[in-house]
Amino acid sequence: MEDKIEVLSIDFDNVINSKYITAKTNYKFSIEKLYPLVDRLDIQRNVQESRFYRRLEKDLVKGCIMPPITLAFVDSEIMKTSDEIQILTYINDNISDGFILDGIQRLNTLDRTFKNVGTKLDLNRVLFLNIIICSSMDNLLYRMVTLNNGQKPMSARHQIEILTSNIFDFKDGDIQILSEKDSKLSKISIHFNKADFMKGYLAFLSNSTNIENQRIIEDQMDALIAEKILENSPSINHIEYYDVIKLIEKFSENPKNFKWFKNSNNLIGFSVGVRYSYDFLYEINADRFLHFVDLFEDSFESFDYSKIKIGKMRRTLVEHFIKNIVKLHESEKFELIDILSQVD
Repeated sequence: MEDKIEVLSIDFDNVINSKYITAKTNYKFSIEKLYPLVDRLDIQRNVQESRFYRRLEKDLVKGCIMPPITLAFVDSEIMKTSDEIQILTYINDNISDGFILDGIQRLNTLDRTFKNVGTKLDLNRVLFLNIIICSSMDNLLYRMVTLNNGQKPMSARHQIEILTSNIFDFKDGDIQILSEKDSKLSKISIHFNKADFMKGYLAFLSNSTNIENQRIIEDQMDALIAEKILENSPSINHIEYYDVIKLIEKFSENPKNFKWFKNSNNLIGFSVGVRYSYDFLYEINADRFLHFVDLFEDSFESFDYSKIKIGKMRRTLVEHFIKNIVKLHESEKFELIDILSQVD
């Protein structure tokens, strides 16, 4: 077997709008090219010295077949072709851009075995692969959650933080967002605090502003978020968070809008509500959006802050306002106050 990946079959995953490829390679390629990808995810799970992996080391030397490794890429352009040669060339040429979604411990074991036994390990042995090529990071994250849900070492929140840290460029507490569609070299100029960006993205994926709750144990909150993400699979959305960020970038051409989005509660509420009003908002400019912001803020000022949890209420009402903005943007102030006051 040659030291590269060979494609066996190509199918399509309708849930995450992605190509699903079965393939094979050998141990030599896996150690040289796949094992280094483990570090791309900043590794979320420490190397485990369980009895299973000690047994696997011995079985590898004897010639066992390991369960498949799951490798993933994010690239919308290669999604447009069904040509097997083009896909195969893409995978082999871009292997360093891949992510190991499943099989990290097995790759660790394979590398460790080779270092321990050397030539006793047959490097020409076959290793099977499941390869996912996603059109967007949203789809990849959804698949990561489904693969890792229930495994305590890595929560959905942690998965999002790890993957976005590898795709987006965080510097000095702000974020320059790299375009995954246009070019890896193009950048969106808007800057966010990393923690706030993560909250907005988490809210978008889970379709919920309830991503933090001091009354719920952290582990249970993470499980709840994961469940919400799984309930809102990418296939039911016509937009991606990349589209949301581009929209925020456009609105932030007006400094007042930019300041409004810098409030994390506004960003979170907007990230959820925009799912339902994106087409309408896409057609308006920054000054028009500022008019909507002013309308909302004038109405929100009428609430008695001493009787509400301001942050939670702001998230909830921004979500409702943005979600229903097609109907609400022409409301008079007191009409909007009445409507917002009835939102649970």
